[in-house]
Amino acid sequence: MPSIAARVLDAWPVRLGTWTRILLTTAGAVAAAAVVLVTVLAATELSAPQALGLAAVQGVAVLVATRWPYPGWAISLAAVAAASVLADVELWVDPLLNSHLLVLGIGAVRAGARAAAAAWSATVATGVALALFLRPPDWPVNLIAAALVSGLVLSTVVAVRALVATSTTLRTERDAADRQRQQTALWEERARIARELHDVVAHHMTVIAIQAEAAQHRDPDMAPDTVTRLTTIRTSATVALGEMRYILGVLRTGDTTLLPQPTLAEITDLIDTLRAGGTPIDLTFTGADTEVPASVGLSSYRIVQEALSNAIRHAPGTPVTIHIAVTPDQVHLHITNPHTRTTTPGSGHGLLGMRERATMLGGTLTAGTNGNGKYTVAATLPTHGEPAAATVPVPSGEYPRS
Repeated sequence: MPSIAARVLDAWPVRLGTWTRILLTTAGAVAAAAVVLVTVLAATELSAPQALGLAAVQGVAVLVATRWPYPGWAISLAAVAAASVLADVELWVDPLLNSHLLVLGIGAVRAGARAAAAAWSATVATGVALALFLRPPDWPVNLIAAALVSGLVLSTVVAVRALVATSTTLRTERDAADRQRQQTALWEERARIARELHDVVAHHMTVIAIQAEAAQHRDPDMAPDTVTRLTTIRTSATVALGEMRYILGVLRTGDTTLLPQPTLAEITDLIDTLRAGGTPIDLTFTGADTEVPASVGLSSYRIVQEALSNAIRHAPGTPVTIHIAVTPDQVHLHITNPHTRTTTPGSGHGLLGMRERATMLGGTLTAGTNGNGKYTVAATLPTHGEPAAATVPVPSGEYPRS
């Protein structure tokens, strides 16, 4: 269980707002001036205007020392010397000396050890000069006492300042170590996932590709339609292996530039592959000759890809209708297929991934059945606000319906 001191140091330095800091500093300066005024009038024979002037100067010194230590110390020492000369009784006027100790401590909070040593030397030198000029009684004792007390104040403030700085450094190092542990755990988990993907998924995809190719050579009299479908299976498995290698590279190195990412223009290639596999797809692609950011193109491709995968998985053999409209500000995606009752329930990760892609770009995505027995995925992705360097051309015109 941490001690109270440890908890206090862990919370330092306290972060105050600008106006809060100004208010507290001003209040402190006014309070110091008021205390000096009252004590000078009570303890000395100085007139009220003189006491008021000295109190005002010390208040200004407190205010200045919080931001600029050297000028604050100089103003305070000048007030101390002026009070001693005006009183002409002792070496120090106690109310002024006490307020000067306060100014020394306030300035030492911002200044370093060398500056504090300089302030202490200036205080002692001022005392020596006053002793030589005024020749008051018992001046050696008063000078030594002032030197000891001012040195104690400055050394204490400097030590606390160093302790706070050390606490801040330790806290920063602890936070950095925590982040490093989290990053190490993340990379270890990524490496574990990459090994699982390589050992399990990549292995099965390789087997599928090899078997699809071998099947074409086992039966030379195979029907052309079957050959086409086996070729499509092998091509899809090979593409999946390539993307799997990309994913493994990202998991192991974090480099997302290992493989060119698909764009909006490559949706037609995706659809051609699925058509060759026997899925009837009706595609309408409209839009002017414009440019779509690469991130929007990639998300559009993945959304269409996932919607088609769902349609093939849950309603195999049914026609799919895709409308893609590109405008200067948005990309609209609309994928529809018949909704069948005899579907295999999925994990929901695909739909979640589509929504995350749309939300990440500031767009929207809806998915569900309508009253006509159709399952529809509709997405709107904005194209503004993306860097112009990351753009790819999109073909215009309307593709023929299948």
